[in-house]
Amino acid sequence: MANEISGHLKHYAKRMRDQLRANADASEPALAPAFQELIDRLLPLLPAVPKLTVSPEFNKPGVGRPDIALIRPGQPARAFIELKAPAKDADPDRWKGVYDKRQYERLKELAHWSASNFADFHLFGRDTRLGSATIVPPHTLKADTPDKTADDAIAAHAPAVFLDLLATLARADAPTARDDEHLAELLAHSAKLVRSAVQERVVQLRAEGKANDPLMMVRETFKTVLYAHPEAGGYAATDFDTLFSSAFAQTLAFGLLLVREATDAPIGEDAWKQMPDEHPLLKAALRVLSEDEVTSQIGIGFEVMRDTVNSFSTDILALKPDGRDPIITFYEFFLKTFDPVARERYGVYYTPIEVVRYMTGALDRALRDNLGTKGLRDPKVTILDPATGTGTFLLGVAERVRDQVMADEGGKAASSALRALAGRMFGFELLVGPYAVAHYRLHHALRFRPADEDEDEPQAVKLPRLGVYLADTLAAPGAVSALGTLGIQGIPIDDERREANRIKTEQPILAIIGNPPYKRLAEGENETLIGRWMDGLWEDLKQPVKNAGKGGQLNTFPEFSVAFWRWAI
Repeated sequence: MANEISGHLKHYAKRMRDQLRANADASEPALAPAFQELIDRLLPLLPAVPKLTVSPEFNKPGVGRPDIALIRPGQPARAFIELKAPAKDADPDRWKGVYDKRQYERLKELAHWSASNFADFHLFGRDTRLGSATIVPPHTLKADTPDKTADDAIAAHAPAVFLDLLATLARADAPTARDDEHLAELLAHSAKLVRSAVQERVVQLRAEGKANDPLMMVRETFKTVLYAHPEAGGYAATDFDTLFSSAFAQTLAFGLLLVREATDAPIGEDAWKQMPDEHPLLKAALRVLSEDEVTSQIGIGFEVMRDTVNSFSTDILALKPDGRDPIITFYEFFLKTFDPVARERYGVYYTPIEVVRYMTGALDRALRDNLGTKGLRDPKVTILDPATGTGTFLLGVAERVRDQVMADEGGKAASSALRALAGRMFGFELLVGPYAVAHYRLHHALRFRPADEDEDEPQAVKLPRLGVYLADTLAAPGAVSALGTLGIQGIPIDDERREANRIKTEQPILAIIGNPPYKRLAEGENETLIGRWMDGLWEDLKQPVKNAGKGGQLNTFPEFSVAFWRWAI
């Protein structure tokens, strides 16, 4: 076998030399077929390596797609090789160009990948270096090296380390999550891959003046339809591409996750078709984001994300025997990897579940003791969170209703109570990323119930349209922004606005609970963040302070959370 391997290496080096003799400036795509042929010949000779196809990815569209993929039959690609020109260093830590550095940041999100300059080989697991080796002595690839000199050098070369690393790469398997925290981490890595590719591709398309490109049309729809007021989410208008790429990645990730859990079956490229009807806006958004014309531009991000979502057991996110609900902390785990500074960026502080449970308990007691109702489980009690974020408070309400009814009446009654709760619980959220997460978490909490003692499995519950809407809470009822440009494939934001305005103007609301953004407003932000309507509405909070002779204390008055408090009143 050693002679056979040495023969393959000599043939490879000869082919490379001949290519460079014919064209000294041959690019990576021109040289890649020789490398592909070498890997194709070596893989069957390696121990414990499954049958693989060596796929030339360099001729496929998309930002940052590695040049070579190793693919098992009937499975997505999970192992990749990025090729750099022979004159470049194969070590990513030494890549200097802006493009190469951006690409390195994307490659770090892959679980199994390697980098090679045709002579050297470096293996990685995400950002961890697993080993480095020499494929063939570098001088054996140079055009001016005599063939016999190259063959002698390769015959004396020991390729064992390289072969071991290649075998390790070839054995890459599905990204199977150990638990809910690990699943959140895996999903975040795939979302970061998508986010980076979207952001870079948008920059390219803008530079090329391609405003009518499908991805740019999606961006324009997000800007004009979904983000009439993006500053409230902590993003300047000049930083919209960051907001868009982040929202794109999160909507895709949690939309696919919702479909996966709802169907408990592997999802395909048309996953949006299986999106439950209780999420009409999210279903339409997922359809737009997963169009071929869009996903083809984000490299392997969509494929890696679908593989991640398809490779976990849905039991990971089921209610635990000790009563712990993994969904409560799932988004926080996700953000630890996806965007660890999101708290500062959004101006939002995620409320600890202990605080949420205390507050929902206090609300439940107030409804009983002071308003003569049966508390949160009362069918006449309507609840609203005006800054719902990822739905933590609404989830806390659902948890309390579930536990109360379970204790008193059992699982079937709890199922009915949760379904009824879905029709009288509402939330507004401005950013589509947290909005998608809120729909996912509430779908998970409201659609399934714990099993009764005489039942083996939880039973699915069909829900009405969830009452969480993508809306600017502080905007005057009826305020609208321009419609998007996606036409027949467009996002049905008009229905979303219409229902949000109905809730603002007509829906009786008895209880408002939540944790709005906290931010002291700088000069001019009264208009950009809370809007003219609210800026004129909250003057009545100042007058009693002035009447009490404490007007000097109002220098700290313009505060984001106060605007939500006044709106609630």
